[in-house]
Amino acid sequence: MKVHPGMMIRPELDERGITQKDFAKMLGVQASHLSEVLNGKRSLTTDLAMKIEDAIGLPAKILLAAQTQYDLDAVNPTDSDQEHETIAVTIPVGDHNLFRELVKRFGWACVF
Repeated sequence: MKVHPGMMIRPELDERGITQKDFAKMLGVQASHLSEVLNGKRSLTTDLAMKIEDAIGLPAKILLAAQTQYDLDAVNPTDSDQEHETIAVTIPVGDHNLFRELVKRFGWACVF
């Protein structure tokens, strides 16, 4: 299954009660641009990932790793389905240390 980094960002905004429009203003980007990223219609750039990290603390490295994996899965979808296993883990929003440990130990994680 392809997981776009927008799927990682959206739950963080929902949890914090931040609208897409307000978040776009915080980041200094057009609301339509942010909407396309959050909906997987546009790739996440390094610049935007850094702005997101500065704004809400979601590590740019993780977001960019997710974008790279998404791009690779799009090129070769059958290989990605066979090589990866999906595991669901619930992490409290404020527990960034646990999130980073999971990323370090297992490669990368996605929180929904």
